[in-house]
Amino acid sequence: MITINLIPKEQKEVLKSAKAFRLAREAVLLLFVFAAAAAIMLLLSRYFLEYQLADLYERNAANIRSNEAINMRISHINSKISSAEAIQKNFQPLLPIISKTSSITPPNVKIDQIRFFRQQATLEISGSSKTRTDLLEFKGKLEQAEWIKSFDLPLNSLIDKEGNKFTIKIFLDPAKL
Repeated sequence: MITINLIPKEQKEVLKSAKAFRLAREAVLLLFVFAAAAAIMLLLSRYFLEYQLADLYERNAANIRSNEAINMRISHINSKISSAEAIQKNFQPLLPIISKTSSITPPNVKIDQIRFFRQQATLEISGSSKTRTDLLEFKGKLEQAEWIKSFDLPLNSLIDKEGNKFTIKIFLDPAKL
């Protein structure tokens, strides 16, 4: 086989360099297409991740708000429980005090009101007696009661002979109740 070279040597060099240039241009174009595709995919994934992050922040904030309400309710319930425990711890039944008071009350002495002050361990009894003698009898029974430390009966309650209104402040001895 015989090869006939009709193209001059300089033109052959130009054609070779044009072919190399086209090859380089196609390679750069392919790199650009791949880079653009990668950039688009990265931008889309960034948008997707930002959307997911925003959604996660929103759900987290909603959970915090709902948990905050639950925590507030729990702390409110806990404070009620603590109050109930404190009340139960300091509980002192009033029935024995009332029954002891009524057992020493003479028949002609009428008690209208009994107020109990737990912190001071005092009773405040308001009422009336038919006569001064009945009130003095009640006073004597209060003096003899061992569960009473002391009491205060104002003298103005003993002025009238009949229909005496009184308010007695009784200081209790908690150890003897």
